[in-house]
Amino acid sequence: MADRASWSQAQEIAVYHPGQKVEIKHRPGVVDTVIAYDPMMVPPIVLASDPQPRYPEELTLVDRPAKMFDWLNPWARNQIGSSLAMTQQ
Repeated sequence: MADRASWSQAQEIAVYHPGQKVEIKHRPGVVDTVIAYDPMMVPPIVLASDPQPRYPEELTLVDRPAKMFDWLNPWARNQIGSSLAMTQQ
């Protein structure tokens, strides 16, 4: 059982890493940022704007939007072209 508990804790540490955006379930629409996961603290997750540490069950992970490339933006095309030219030199 101890191995299962430590595996679960390792998974939580990986998921609730600093910089991860989360939503507090009992306050829909409130997005905060994880600043620390401290396994020695109960609850273990410390948020940037919330003074109360949280349990994973109280939070919902917020996906970060994928970085989109705007092919119609001439500036973006020029940046890609110039970075390709620099790597080929």
